[in-house]
Amino acid sequence: MLELQVPLLAAKALLLLLLFAFIYAVVRRGIGDLRGIPDDDSYEPGSGRSPAGNGRGAYAPAPGRDPVAELIVEDSAIIAPRTRFSIESGTTSLGRSSGSDIVLKSDDFASGKHAMLTRHGGLLYVEDAGSTNGTFVNGRKTVGATPLRSGDKVKVGSTTFRYEE
Repeated sequence: MLELQVPLLAAKALLLLLLFAFIYAVVRRGIGDLRGIPDDDSYEPGSGRSPAGNGRGAYAPAPGRDPVAELIVEDSAIIAPRTRFSIESGTTSLGRSSGSDIVLKSDDFASGKHAMLTRHGGLLYVEDAGSTNGTFVNGRKTVGATPLRSGDKVKVGSTTFRYEE
């Protein structure tokens, strides 16, 4: 009887250790994702500072109003260049799925649900939605929510957009 209890106790201890490791990994990932979202800066009229503090000409929208934003196709094998997509407030999805707001139907390098655009605090953020090939802003792969500035290039699949406000 005693010889059966020792392996069972060891199995219980191992299972408990694995459970704690899983919870630790989930909490660590959640904290990392939250750190990837920058804090909102306040906008001071006439200061020449943009809301993101980058001084590159971005502006803050009027209170309660989102700026007019567009994604303009720069390079694509499936969409005509200079095609414009208006970005409304809320969330805009990009991908190969017909349920996406911006559909990249024949793009073999885009996932069904590839990326999401979300407005938060007057800024527009792009976030990869777990795609196979990733989402890129100005040639760099995005990690977490990445703020967009007017003129930034966003690559989803084989299509490159220019973001304009």
